[in-house]
Amino acid sequence: MLRSFEEHVGQVAEIVVVDDCSNSDFQLPASTPLRVIRTESPHGFCKASDLALREVRTPYALLVDSDVLFEPGDFAGGLAEFRKSNWAWVNFRQIDFEGRPQSSFEQPLMPPWIFAAGNQVFAWWRRSHREPSPARGRRIAEVEVAYSSCTLVRMDAFRAAGGFDPWYWQCQSDVDLSLRLRKRGYRVGVDLGYQVKHDGAGGKSGGVERVLDLYRSRLHLYEQVYPLSQLYLRPLLFVRHLLELIWFALMAPFKKDQRLSTRLEMLKGVLGGY
Repeated sequence: MLRSFEEHVGQVAEIVVVDDCSNSDFQLPASTPLRVIRTESPHGFCKASDLALREVRTPYALLVDSDVLFEPGDFAGGLAEFRKSNWAWVNFRQIDFEGRPQSSFEQPLMPPWIFAAGNQVFAWWRRSHREPSPARGRRIAEVEVAYSSCTLVRMDAFRAAGGFDPWYWQCQSDVDLSLRLRKRGYRVGVDLGYQVKHDGAGGKSGGVERVLDLYRSRLHLYEQVYPLSQLYLRPLLFVRHLLELIWFALMAPFKKDQRLSTRLEMLKGVLGGY
């Protein structure tokens, strides 16, 4: 990631690397000033990212996952536009390493009942909405939520919003922050004029723990943002997980599927927050 940034984008004032209690050694380029912060116990993405950003000494920062590669293109043009307006949190267009487009934002935010209905209903719902587009002569399009995989950050806005909410471990912390920034009058967007490659795009890494964290965090987020969802979201999710569990159990004699054990954990966890 760092080498691709230096090759295709340029130099930065400083790089802050958070080694979140990893077990492996790593090498960093020596051409750029950097600080490495190692945690003694795992913080998770949310707290580690918050720790890194609070060490930033410049007006703007770039929060980047280690599995992102920067590509040739006009990165500087998007940065210049980001600085001119009230933008606080802006991601970029993304593809995975096989070249498939990946989402780096939500516009609009998925309603709770769509989340409870499952991926097929979500795919139908998403097709009913147009892709965001920037204003004439601009390249950053305003969105309700931008993900944190490769994000320009306005530091005074980040601090004014209180940074990341430490309740979250990984998933949905960027969704929560996007909503709080917009509530304070700042703008959240996606730069459609520049593209990065993201190996972990779409949340494909992390296994069962990632799935459970996603559901736990999304449930918490919805119950905070949409208080009325407390009346129906958990029961709907319980019914959905029960039906999925029954289906995978019926298929078990014919096909081994890890989703059977996952759905059992999700069924047990829905009432207790996963």
